[in-house]
Amino acid sequence: MMQYRQHRYATEYPIEVRTPSGQQKVHILDVNRKGVRIEGLQNIERGQKIQLNILSFPADAIVQWVAGGLAGLTFRPQITQDQVDTLRYRRDARAVQRRGAVGFGFAEMR
Repeated sequence: MMQYRQHRYATEYPIEVRTPSGQQKVHILDVNRKGVRIEGLQNIERGQKIQLNILSFPADAIVQWVAGGLAGLTFRPQITQDQVDTLRYRRDARAVQRRGAVGFGFAEMR
């Protein structure tokens, strides 16, 4: 039976990750609260635990698959919607709570 996967938002976000073999700089290609697809990981295997640094907040993840420079990760625990919005450059998210946020807060403007 095929399993439904929640929609992932396309992005190209540079980020540092901590792997068992050390720090690496990679790019996030798509993201949602449950997982992420990244490009540029070196010396990584399925099942390894890594940590992403999202604006100074650590996010733990497990490598689900690796295929030629690309990798799929599952967050453990899931990341917050604010973290997803950061990774996809969504500047209007939670504008009311963040002073000086750039973007439109009105649904009619989206």
